[in-house]
Amino acid sequence: MRKFRSILTLVLALVMSVSMVACAEEAVLPSADVEEQGYDFYDGAVEYNEIRDSLGAVPAISDEITLGFTTKTFENEFWRMEKEGAEAAAKMFQDAGYNVTIDVRGAQTETDEEGQLTLLLDMVNKGYDAILISGISAGNLVPGMEAAMEAGIDLTTVMDAFVPYASTTVGAWHYQAGVQGAEWIYNKINGEGKVACITGLSQATAAQARTQGFNDFFADKEGIEVVAVQNGDWDRQKAYDIAQTLLQQYLDLAGIYCNNDTMAMGALEAVIAANSECVIVGTDGTSEALESIKAGELDATVDFFPTTMGAIGVEMQIRKLGGQEIPKVIYAPQCVRDIDNAEMSFEEIFGYEYAPVFE
Repeated sequence: MRKFRSILTLVLALVMSVSMVACAEEAVLPSADVEEQGYDFYDGAVEYNEIRDSLGAVPAISDEITLGFTTKTFENEFWRMEKEGAEAAAKMFQDAGYNVTIDVRGAQTETDEEGQLTLLLDMVNKGYDAILISGISAGNLVPGMEAAMEAGIDLTTVMDAFVPYASTTVGAWHYQAGVQGAEWIYNKINGEGKVACITGLSQATAAQARTQGFNDFFADKEGIEVVAVQNGDWDRQKAYDIAQTLLQQYLDLAGIYCNNDTMAMGALEAVIAANSECVIVGTDGTSEALESIKAGELDATVDFFPTTMGAIGVEMQIRKLGGQEIPKVIYAPQCVRDIDNAEMSFEEIFGYEYAPVFE
C-alpha cells in the first residue's frame, strides 16, 4: 500500500509539473494566441500585399547581424527556391549597407525530423541573432526552439508547420490554397464529376489545412463527389501509385488536387499513362510545375512564389531586429497559375516588383 501511495504521489507530481509547464509556456510563447485560433484562421493575420506600403522603410541597423535559417530538404525544389529567396534578400540588405550574413541549411529528406533539429540546435549554440525556420512538423523542432527562447534568439517561421515559439510566421495561406485549387477544378469541370485529393505528410499542418480547404469547398457542391482523400507523404512515386489506382477504380475521375507540386507531377505521369482527361492541380509553384503548365501538361498549381516568400521572411526578421512591430501572421502572395498566366511575371500578376524600402 505504501509503495502504491508513493507511485501515486509521483504520478500526481508529474501531472502537476507538466500542467505547470504547459501553463507557463502558454503565458510566454510569443504566438500562443495564434495557436489557439489556428494559423489559417487567426483574426490578426494580414496579407503582405495589403500591408507592404504601410510597413514603411526598414529600420537602419549598424550592428552586425547573423541570421540562421533551418529549412526542409533541398531535394525538393520549393525549399531550394525559398533558400534562394532568403539569400537574395540578404544580398539586397548588404547592398543597402546592412552588415548581414545568413546561413541557410536544409534537412536531408522530407522526413528527417531529427536531422533538422540538429541544424537548429547548432545555430542556437553559435549564438545567431535570429533564426528562421521551416519545420518538417509542428513538434520536431520544439527542443531547439525552447533553447532559442532561453538564449533570447527571436524566431520567424517561413512556411509550413506553424509553431507558437516564433514571434512571426510568414507563409502561405494553406487553407485558402486548398480552396483555390478546389475552386479551379470545380470551374474547369463545370461543377460536375468525381474528384480526389492527394495529401502531404499527415503530421504536417500545411497538408492538414490545404486538405481541409479542399474538403470544405466541395462540402456543399451537389454535383461533385469526393471519392478519395489519400496520403501521399509529399512523395512523387506515392502520388503516382495513388493516382494510378484511382484512375483504375474511377474511369471517369475528373480532377485531382495535390498538396504539393512534387505529388502533382507524379499524379500527372499516371494520368498521361492512362490517357485520361482527369485534370491535375498542384500546390507550390515550382519551376517544374510551371514549365509543365506552359507545355500543356499539368493543368494548374497554386503558386506560393517561394523565392519571394523566403525574401519576405528575411525582411520581416530584420525589421523586428530593428525594433519594428510586425504582425504575428503574414500571408505571402499566392494565386492559381494555369495556361492563361503561366508566362506572366510576379510583377505582372501583382502589380509591383518585390523590393524592401530602406531608410
